[in-house]
Amino acid sequence: MHVKKTVVIITNRLVIGGITNDVISLAHLLKKDFDIHILYGEKEPDEKEATHLIKNEEGVLFKKIPSLRKSINLYNDVKAYRNLVWEIKKLNCDIVHTHGSKSGFLGRLAARKNKVPCIAHTFHGHVFHSYYSLFVSSFIVRFERLMARITTVIVAISDQQGKELSDVYKIAPPEKISVIYLGIDNTLFDGVFESNYVSIKERFKFSNDTVAIGIIGRMVAIKNYELFADVAENILASSGGKNVKFFVVGDGKQKEKLQQNIEKRNIKWSDEENYSADAQIIFTSWVSSVNGILKDLDIVMLTSKNEGTPLSLIEAQFCGKPVIATNVGGVRDTFVNNETGFLIEDHDTVMFGEKLSLLIKDRELREKMGASAAKFAAQKFSKEAEVQNIKQLYNNCKPKTTA
Repeated sequence: MHVKKTVVIITNRLVIGGITNDVISLAHLLKKDFDIHILYGEKEPDEKEATHLIKNEEGVLFKKIPSLRKSINLYNDVKAYRNLVWEIKKLNCDIVHTHGSKSGFLGRLAARKNKVPCIAHTFHGHVFHSYYSLFVSSFIVRFERLMARITTVIVAISDQQGKELSDVYKIAPPEKISVIYLGIDNTLFDGVFESNYVSIKERFKFSNDTVAIGIIGRMVAIKNYELFADVAENILASSGGKNVKFFVVGDGKQKEKLQQNIEKRNIKWSDEENYSADAQIIFTSWVSSVNGILKDLDIVMLTSKNEGTPLSLIEAQFCGKPVIATNVGGVRDTFVNNETGFLIEDHDTVMFGEKLSLLIKDRELREKMGASAAKFAAQKFSKEAEVQNIKQLYNNCKPKTTA
C-alpha cells in the first residue's frame, strides 16, 4: 500500500496576490499524491486575505499562525517559531516547504529542530538590493547563506533568479538550486465573467476607444510608483488626457503618497466609490478577481526596482495583453522583449513613455503582441509542468524513517 508523504507548506500570509495563488493552486493539484498542510501567518493591515481560497478539504488543510507576521517583533517571532515547531512535530511530516522571507527563516529553523528529512525553500523574490541600506542588505545575504546550509533544496522561479542566487550573491551552489517556473492554471481565465459582471468600461463610463492601462500589486516603495507617476504624466500630457485611463489595482503604504504626487502634477484621480468621469487615474484597491480586471485592460505595466517573477505580467499575457516593464530581477524571463511586450532598461522614463505611447496609439500592434503573449504564456508557464517538477522534487526527498 502506497503511503502518501506529508508535506507542510509554510507561507507568510494568504492574501490576494501571486504567492497565494501559486501555493493554493499547487496544493490542490498535488493532494492526490501528498497530504498537504498549509500554515500561514497574519496579514498586514493594508492587505486583503484571500478567504475565498482558504478551504479545508481532504488532502489540503489550512491553519493560521497569528503570531507569524511580516514585521519584526521578538515576542511574536519566538511565539511563531514555537508554534511552528509544535505543528511540524505533531504532523510528523516528511517535507517542509517554505515560501517568503519570515516564514522561510522561522519555518526552516522549526523543520531543522524536528529533524525533517527534506527542507525546501522557494525564493519568490529577494531583498538583497533596493529594499534596505547596503549594510542591512549585506547582512541579509550572509544570513541567507547560513540558512541555505540547513536547506535541502532551494527553488528559484526564473533562470535569472537562479543565477543571482548561485553566481551573484552566492547563496548556495548551483547543484542545490532547482529552477521551477511558476505555472498558471489557465482554467482560471475561462468564464471569469459572472452573469452580473460589469466591465470597467461600463462601470466607469468611458468609450470603447479609450485605452485602459493597469499597474497591479501591493503599493510599497520597491514598486517604484514615482516612475509610474512620471510616465503617466508624460502620457497624459502628450494625449491631452483623451482616450487613456490608468488603473492602479491594489493597496498599501504608498497609496496616499502616490495620490498626493498625482495631485501635485494636476492629474485628476478618483477611487471606485467616489468615481469622477474626468478622472485620469483610478484606484480600485484590492479586487477579489484580478482576472476580470485583466480581461478588461488593454496594457499592463510594471515599474519596480526589484522583482522576483511578477505574476501580474504572466497573467496579463494569459489574457492576451501586451506588457511593459522595467528590466529588474526575473522580469526578463516573464515575457519576450519586442514580441509580447517591451523591456525598459535603467528605469528610463523617456523610453518607458515612448514604448507605452506606441502601444496606446497602435491598436494593431497591441493585438499582435497580445496574441503572441497568450501563446508564449501558455507554453512557458504551464501549470502541469510546475506540478510535475514539484512532484519530482518531493518524490526525490527521502521519507521520514519510523522507529
